[in-house]
Amino acid sequence: MKEKKFVRIFFVTDIHGSETCFRKFLSGARVYKADILILGGDITGKVLIPITRLGDGSYETKFLGKQEVLKTPDELRKLEQIIADSGYYYFQATKSELEKIDASKEIQDKFFMDAMKERLSHWVDYGEKILKETGTVCYFTGGNDDYQEVLDGVQDTPHMKNTDNKVVSIDSVHELASLGWSNMTPWRCPRDCTEEELNSRIEKLVAGIRDPGKCILNFHVPPVDSGLDTAIKLDDSVFPPKPVIKSGEPMKFGAGSVSVRQAIQKYQPILDLCGHIHESAGVCKIGKSLVINPGSEYAEGVLRGVIVNLGDEKIVSWQLVSA
Repeated sequence: MKEKKFVRIFFVTDIHGSETCFRKFLSGARVYKADILILGGDITGKVLIPITRLGDGSYETKFLGKQEVLKTPDELRKLEQIIADSGYYYFQATKSELEKIDASKEIQDKFFMDAMKERLSHWVDYGEKILKETGTVCYFTGGNDDYQEVLDGVQDTPHMKNTDNKVVSIDSVHELASLGWSNMTPWRCPRDCTEEELNSRIEKLVAGIRDPGKCILNFHVPPVDSGLDTAIKLDDSVFPPKPVIKSGEPMKFGAGSVSVRQAIQKYQPILDLCGHIHESAGVCKIGKSLVINPGSEYAEGVLRGVIVNLGDEKIVSWQLVSA
């Protein structure tokens, strides 16, 4: 048998709590014969759906603008799965309990934080169960949408490794450096920061790398003006932000990070894996470094990803995929 001279990586990002996308991601270990899985940032969802328990044993809720009445436990379970597959969270409460929750932002925030923690912990447990059968290791990190408290509350297992803000060895040659923080966005996300702070975080992280030229950077935000960061420009003087219109068309610009681009130019990693801008999938070169954003269509249940065959000194091949 011919000896394989590369390690195969399957990378996806920005799945935002979608159960469908997470299950598809784990299946990549078998489908793509991946040696290593890497799950990039923005892994938690954004919306919490209340389901009201009624006195007659039925339930009601509003989901995606439609009022739903669920008369049997089976109907309830099916809708809960649809909600989870969409990347949303849910909880059950009586009408009186919901009134108390609606009256307190502190209680609402706790429910949301608990839901994110519960699903991420479930993913780690489920991922361990699936991946121990193949021996594949998954390295995951957060993004700017993910709360530090949620990420810090997850414990490693033998096959599910939390690499948020860490440098880890993924084989005898390569290290993986993961950073989920982003330059400022109009959405005021939990881990947005100034370019100065982002540069400081990058330099502190990269200082722990043995050989930057053989390192993979898993930096959530893409380098500025790379073609992987093209987004609609938003007016953040209002909230929610609205598109800036010029000549009847939404303006577009490079929303990526100056600090990330400078770090790639300075350290020339073998590979930089990014995401953040869902609609800007693609590949580019910055010096010797290959930079890839596979994009995201999590809301449609479509998993976008990239397979990278990584040799000791070079990228052997790569392929953007979707499922």
